[in-house]
Amino acid sequence: MRLLGIDSSQPSGSAALLENQSILSQKINPNPESRANPALALVDAVLSDAAVELKALDGFAITTGPGSFTGLRVGISLIKGFVLSLEKPFIGISTLEALAATVSPDAPGVICPVLDARKKEIYTALFQYQAGHLVRLTEDAVYSPEELCRIVSQPTIFLGNGLESYKNYFQDRLGPRMVSGDAFIQCCPAAGAARLAARRFAKEKSFDLNTLQINYIRKPEAEINLKT
Repeated sequence: MRLLGIDSSQPSGSAALLENQSILSQKINPNPESRANPALALVDAVLSDAAVELKALDGFAITTGPGSFTGLRVGISLIKGFVLSLEKPFIGISTLEALAATVSPDAPGVICPVLDARKKEIYTALFQYQAGHLVRLTEDAVYSPEELCRIVSQPTIFLGNGLESYKNYFQDRLGPRMVSGDAFIQCCPAAGAARLAARRFAKEKSFDLNTLQINYIRKPEAEINLKT
């Protein structure tokens, strides 16, 4: 089974092509500072790299948030176009869960992906591998860094773009309970999403695009401004 994974929820977007859990190709946005969303270009790159045509895919995995509101909309729109034109199924995957799935199943302890939510907050959730399967311990949520520190009670692997702003804070507050994820990451978020989707594909695949919803966790700023 060939699955295409796409993550456009972060500036460092990614795309990956998997066949039976093996990564055929994966690409990460080489210019995350650019305002242009590279999702389609990354898809073209992984398909070209693996010499696989879009019509030869069995389905798609897309991260559904939390993350960049604009980026998420771009990725969802792209997947909708693929599903409608190719009549192939999809699965939506939490961005935080996809990030956790980039960590090796051999990694010890709890996994804590953190995404910058701005407003001095982070999106996060806790996961752990059990018998080789990634298990969710908490729901996706938005916290202040201080609130997250109160939850972390044991050595925990941290990863994600939230560390760009809060790595030093977590190190100071958590000490040895904060473990860097750098040594444990084995693939990009799009590949993590595709691997999770592959395990669930038989039971959870869908053709119904009405079920493909973005998980913002909190409302987009533009929507908030319209109501004030």
